[in-house]
Amino acid sequence: MNVFKFGGASVKDAQGIQNVIGIMKHFPAEKIAVVVSATGKTTNALEDVVKAFLPKMVLHSTN
Repeated sequence: MNVFKFGGASVKDAQGIQNVIGIMKHFPAEKIAVVVSATGKTTNALEDVVKAFLPKMVLHSTN
């Protein structure tokens, strides 16, 4: 089995998603697992929302 992980920048727009699809097409007969992060800058936007409502909360990014 192959496992593929695509970060947010890889799927930030339609072209990026098409690129991921193109990569997957290279493995038609294999078992694969695909892990996809939130699309470009979505995590940052969610952190901004949390910070706006919980200004004293300390957030730690894993990036």
